[in-house]
Amino acid sequence: MILGADVGGTNTDIVIMDGERYRFRTIKTAELNKLPVDEDVEAIGIGIAAWFEESRIIKSPNLLKIPKLEFSKPFVIDNDANCFAYYASKTLNRKNFLAITVGTGIGGGIVCDGKIYRGKGAAGEIGHTYIGGDRKCKCGGVGHLETYFGGWALEKYGKGAETMLKSGEIYECEGFKLFCMSIANAVMILHPEAVIVGGRIGGRLDRKKLESRVHEWLPDVIKVEVYVVEDDYAVAKGAAMLARDTIFRTPS
Repeated sequence: MILGADVGGTNTDIVIMDGERYRFRTIKTAELNKLPVDEDVEAIGIGIAAWFEESRIIKSPNLLKIPKLEFSKPFVIDNDANCFAYYASKTLNRKNFLAITVGTGIGGGIVCDGKIYRGKGAAGEIGHTYIGGDRKCKCGGVGHLETYFGGWALEKYGKGAETMLKSGEIYECEGFKLFCMSIANAVMILHPEAVIVGGRIGGRLDRKKLESRVHEWLPDVIKVEVYVVEDDYAVAKGAAMLARDTIFRTPS
């Protein structure tokens, strides 16, 4: 059995992966040292909203405090969007794509030839690319995409993401336009076969509306499939899969 965890600012979503079956649980991130690691758990995978450089966490814009992550069992830690991307690569049978998570903030992961591309560690962070203006980002920068779209940015409209999703207002706000524009820019750089969107906000977006708006910013001859994955445990599942395949891989 493999334990996978999606470490958030307040809560941590947990899955216990036993073959093809999953058990689910949520705990407070402050109680991360109480992960249900019993003797049957063979390894642990952790997805966390943090930037990495050469396997070391260097910043976490949307976490007030980076929790201590040490366990008695073998474990791996990776960016949460990379874990989502890994899950998507295993379940959607795509080998070259851009994965984007929209929750409190916006994360991104890149999969090339079926493998996560990390660069020096923080590749794919589309939420912290410059869009314009002087809005202050939680990472310390200004004018980033995340200052216009994502959970904390949408609160500035006075209604919040959940209300805007239900009413459809989210598709008319400036942030959604800039989100789609940013995806189109990334498509022109990467030309992936697909863009896969998840997260508690991203996973509830209308796929057809999202795909249509992205194509408004692309040349006519460039087409990309857009998928929306509504699975709040996708990051935790991907972390478990990553731990399984990293720790127990068979040498070639």
